[in-house]
Amino acid sequence: MWTALEPPATTVAPGDSAAVRLRVRNTGDTVEEYRLTVVGDAAGWARVEPAVLRLYPGAEGVADITFAPPRTSDAIAGPSVFGIRVDPREHPHEADVVEGRLTVGPFAEMRAELVPRSVRGRRRARGRLAVDNLGNQPLTASFSTRDNGDAANVEANPTAVQVDPGRAGFAEVELTAVNVSWFGGTRQHPFTVGVLRSGDPAPQELRGTYLQPSVFPRWVLAVGSILLALLVVFVMIWLRHDTGVKSQAAEQAPAKQIPLPQGSQSPLPSAPPSPSNQPAPPPPSAPAAPAPKPKPEGGGSGGGGGGGPKKPQYDPTKLVRIQSGLGMYLTTKTSDSREGRNVTTWREIKDNPTWDQYWYVRPLPRDEFAFTSSSEPWAVIDNLREGNQIQMWGAVGREASLINGQMTSNQKWSIQPIAGADGFVRLVSKDDGWCMSDLSPNDNVLQVAEVRPCGALPADQQRWRIVP
Repeated sequence: MWTALEPPATTVAPGDSAAVRLRVRNTGDTVEEYRLTVVGDAAGWARVEPAVLRLYPGAEGVADITFAPPRTSDAIAGPSVFGIRVDPREHPHEADVVEGRLTVGPFAEMRAELVPRSVRGRRRARGRLAVDNLGNQPLTASFSTRDNGDAANVEANPTAVQVDPGRAGFAEVELTAVNVSWFGGTRQHPFTVGVLRSGDPAPQELRGTYLQPSVFPRWVLAVGSILLALLVVFVMIWLRHDTGVKSQAAEQAPAKQIPLPQGSQSPLPSAPPSPSNQPAPPPPSAPAAPAPKPKPEGGGSGGGGGGGPKKPQYDPTKLVRIQSGLGMYLTTKTSDSREGRNVTTWREIKDNPTWDQYWYVRPLPRDEFAFTSSSEPWAVIDNLREGNQIQMWGAVGREASLINGQMTSNQKWSIQPIAGADGFVRLVSKDDGWCMSDLSPNDNVLQVAEVRPCGALPADQQRWRIVP
């Protein structure tokens, strides 16, 4: 068997394709069938046509190998070695691997986001800046801030990050108000963060809002003004009444004294009866006992029957699966990529460690929940807001936030039972009030789950069942 690769090295850009040609000659004396397969890192992007060559003795065959790397961070820029394995059917011990070199061209793509876009605090507030490297080569991003006024100071820490392909880098955005707002409600201070990728001529600007609530709410000022006005009116009325009483007492003339008659013939009035002859006053009556309070019907402190479906309870230590009304299961892919992995829907997957369909339901304060992966409990289901996609991100505030609930609203969910729906619930994002939606009917491939306005899709796409 004789083989040759033409050319032995080639270059391809992500999203494009390139081809090489393999020549195989049967140097034996019998008819031989050769099976061709691509091995190496580029095997997932390669296609061999034809995959089998059947050659007579002395005959030569040709196969085309086409490489089409995707325009994603999975196709790392740079050279890599690939091989084409040639397996003879009649003489398997003569199998050979023809090696070549494939160079993937670089491309750069970055996505930056403020999480959250609105932060709140009376004197200080803190947000998070996320930079996703969607290209196939490392990137360096630097940050600049602008507060659009003199009301607040904005700082980014650190001022630059270096991010590997397919990974995300983070920085803290700290805002400090110049003055304290005592009255007047909530003030809004816009600010801007510029993200400049190395090699780009202009930065990408991210706009956010710093919400500064007042120390005293607006109604306190209104009530205080009313009370002060009432006090002024009361003082004026009191002073006017007191002046009138004194004036009347001073202006009243003294009464004329009339002398008692001396030796008058009119009879004197009779004297009042003596105390011994007056009837005794009645004894004071005892105060009436208060009437007993009526007891609520049914007795005890328990309430009556509720008007809606009963909310189920979830054990945060037990694994569950989350199934949509279409029969699909919430799915994520396990990998060494810590953040930014998509959450999808797919049919039941068994005995495949690459995919994860099991979750922990973590109760939070105020009747809120977080959903963590069974294989990576540090990662939670996150509503990205922009693009409506749902991905896996590290919990803001780390492990402690899964107990005290101190994480961003796009990582919190409410579980709303549906009356008469046989155990189905809605999973509603606390960030925008939209429902988690199964979009698998839109395509026959693995479909990324999204949040959509509740009621905007068919019911089975927005209701879920949490099953053990």
